[in-house]
Amino acid sequence: MQIFTLKPGLAVTMNDRYLVFRSRLVDRRLNFADELGEPVLMKEKDFYVGYVQRSICVTPDQPKLGYIPLQKNAPRDLSTYLPEHKEEALRRRPYVEALLAYSGKLPGKEELKEVIASVWEEVKSSAKAPSVDTVKRWLSRYKWKSVTALVPLHEQKGRHRLIYGELEELLLGVINEHYLDDTREPVTTVIEEFKGRIKEHNLKKLSAQHLSCPSSMTVYRYIQRLDPYLVDSARLGKHTANQKHRRAIGQLQVSGLCHRWEIDHTHLDVMLIDPETGLVIGRPYLTVVLDRFSRMVMAYLLHFAAPNTESVLTVIEKAICPKEAILQNYPKVVCSWPAQGLPRQIVPDNAAEFHAGDLMVAFDDLGIEVLYPRSRGPQMKGAVERFFGTTARGFVHRLPGTTFANIEEKGEYDSVANACLTFEDLDALVMKWIVDIYHQSPHRGLEDRTPDQVWRGAEAKAVLQMPVDLDALEAILACRKNPKLHHYGIEVGGQYYHSDLLADMKLQHNNPFSVDARYRDDMGHVWVYDDLRKIFFQVPCKDKRLVGVSRDLYNEAKKQLRQSGVLNPDVDALLRASREIQQDIQRAKDSKRLSDRRRNAALARHRSGVPVAPIDSATVLENVPIPIGANLSEIPDLVVETTSRKSWLDRRV
Repeated sequence: MQIFTLKPGLAVTMNDRYLVFRSRLVDRRLNFADELGEPVLMKEKDFYVGYVQRSICVTPDQPKLGYIPLQKNAPRDLSTYLPEHKEEALRRRPYVEALLAYSGKLPGKEELKEVIASVWEEVKSSAKAPSVDTVKRWLSRYKWKSVTALVPLHEQKGRHRLIYGELEELLLGVINEHYLDDTREPVTTVIEEFKGRIKEHNLKKLSAQHLSCPSSMTVYRYIQRLDPYLVDSARLGKHTANQKHRRAIGQLQVSGLCHRWEIDHTHLDVMLIDPETGLVIGRPYLTVVLDRFSRMVMAYLLHFAAPNTESVLTVIEKAICPKEAILQNYPKVVCSWPAQGLPRQIVPDNAAEFHAGDLMVAFDDLGIEVLYPRSRGPQMKGAVERFFGTTARGFVHRLPGTTFANIEEKGEYDSVANACLTFEDLDALVMKWIVDIYHQSPHRGLEDRTPDQVWRGAEAKAVLQMPVDLDALEAILACRKNPKLHHYGIEVGGQYYHSDLLADMKLQHNNPFSVDARYRDDMGHVWVYDDLRKIFFQVPCKDKRLVGVSRDLYNEAKKQLRQSGVLNPDVDALLRASREIQQDIQRAKDSKRLSDRRRNAALARHRSGVPVAPIDSATVLENVPIPIGANLSEIPDLVVETTSRKSWLDRRV
């Protein structure tokens, strides 16, 4: 519902008469003005009586409704004018000051001439002495002894309007039809159509009523004075216009650690190869969770599957848990990673995986509030978007096999031929980049402090909440299904799961019934809720070969084998096909022959023909802090000893 207050500028109608509120007088009467500027005075009591009786109505479509912020203003000073205008104002002031010496009525014209002449001789100005009438005019403008009142009014000069009246109506019609349209026709089209309509108009009128055609430059200047927002809304779209003319007036205030997390995905601009075949398998995705207060990366996840609910749940679990156990798998990482704790708020984007029911139920269980930004508003989670930009410029675009950000930046660089990093290599490099470089680099948004410094400084004052049972956390942050329990167990994702506890649970129920099952990307086990003991217990997969196998990769392999004609593929065939899936990613993007891609991805030779070994993750980014602006090719840690190493081609022989 709209509200109003009696503040200057409020528009109302009184018996179909348009009034604008100006001020409240000393005697508490309200001062209004109509369209002609005539004052209308009324008591405040009479105003509200007419308001209740509907004879006075507040105009609903006006900017003076609701809250009106108080804006402080200050008048301009002399330095804001042009230098020549400032000098002229200072030249005029001695003449005006001489006339102000008379306390009462000014003397006659002859005496004033003598006063002005004496001032002119004293200042020794090159310009001639002004006339008496001119000085009197200056004196009338010299209020409160402000020298800015003596500045020449040259700024108010300018061209008078050449397009008005009927001529303006014709031009606005052409602009609305041909210019304010998503076809984005040029101004020349508007000018030609405008000239044609003037000719048509003159053919129907007497010679005395003919309209003169303005020049093309006059029409161009008229179009340039149109509202830029309205023009961009019509030609580029409302969303683009809002982005182009957006107003970032406020600033997001986050009170402490883990108060606000931002999460998003990006497609990394680097090609990876398969460690066994040497084939280029494509670009991975990177999912990142970032703490807005400290800019600390809470967790990341590298994956080839398209972003889905499972990847989101996995990275959220990693963000909550301590990182000491994870860092044990990366011996080259020097610094620690103190990020941990349950968040209060999570800001995702509006992708489908962030609206899944399993995700929302898990966040409700953990007491996490989800704040969805408006559609197509990446600036609402600008911290994680800024992190992706910093990572691309300072790290990814310096790796071998990078595709760069655009085709212009890429130039003639062959990303496929230079690709030599495996998934494990990139994972080790990303971990080293985040923990030892990004977290230790000064951040402008943190007043040139590092994310690690901000986290450790606020950690002593913060109360970080942690889950009591990590197994319970895994069960909460999992996809959910309600399969029926049979004598052979339960079926989840085409695989069967059974255990002694599940068999005992079957004995306690006479008929087949549905159970609450939670499953993750790892096909080795699922979690089942026991409604009698009120706990979750782990149920292993009956096929032990599936322990540690990715569910998404397995399902995709199964789909491709069926499309190839294998109706009932066995598990061994599916596990073999899961590795071949990654090869299809590159086949869809590259039209080269298979032998060319294998040779380019598996072997990089010097001009002399000496084979060069691929980059080993153990030798990249050694225990030396690397500045963000450093060139990776210049870092001595990247030097690899090649005398005792075999090439990819030699390994396969």
